[in-house]
Amino acid sequence: MRMGEERTAFERLFRGHQLAVYRYALRRVGERAVDDVVAETFLVAWRRQGEIVGDPLPWLLGVARRVCANELRASVRQASLGRRLAAESLPFSEDVVIADGRLRRALGRLGERDREALLLVAWDGLSNRDAAKVLGCTTAVFAVRLHRARVRLAQALDEADARAAAINESGGMATSDAH
Repeated sequence: MRMGEERTAFERLFRGHQLAVYRYALRRVGERAVDDVVAETFLVAWRRQGEIVGDPLPWLLGVARRVCANELRASVRQASLGRRLAAESLPFSEDVVIADGRLRRALGRLGERDREALLLVAWDGLSNRDAAKVLGCTTAVFAVRLHRARVRLAQALDEADARAAAINESGGMATSDAH
């Protein structure tokens, strides 16, 4: 492919998928680093565009996932130089806007692996096959991860409902040691 053709193809790739990559990265690293992650993702895409086969979105999100992981590791290293990190869930950005507070809290209680599986399918709209490509696993392994994540999300939602019911029944004060 000639340079002009490569550039045109890349520009189409960027225009067609920049927003999806941006949203994906925003959920993982928040506003502080999202632009850097998107830029790095498309830099890798430019350098390796010959490796992109079929639908480029799963490939791009796989790259973005690794760039986000690198960004998160770097931010942890930086923060640890100045102070010890408090126990916080860095991979799930608080900048994500989920209107249903109950769902947001339940997702926040899940591990990164469960959130990743659920959000790739529910938020990014990927098929199990494409989500498996992003995570670098087989479709069967991803299907098992997704099933387990859905079960854990349902449990987290049920626990939240039980806590809310206990608070309501006690007139606004929790009567159990549930947190």
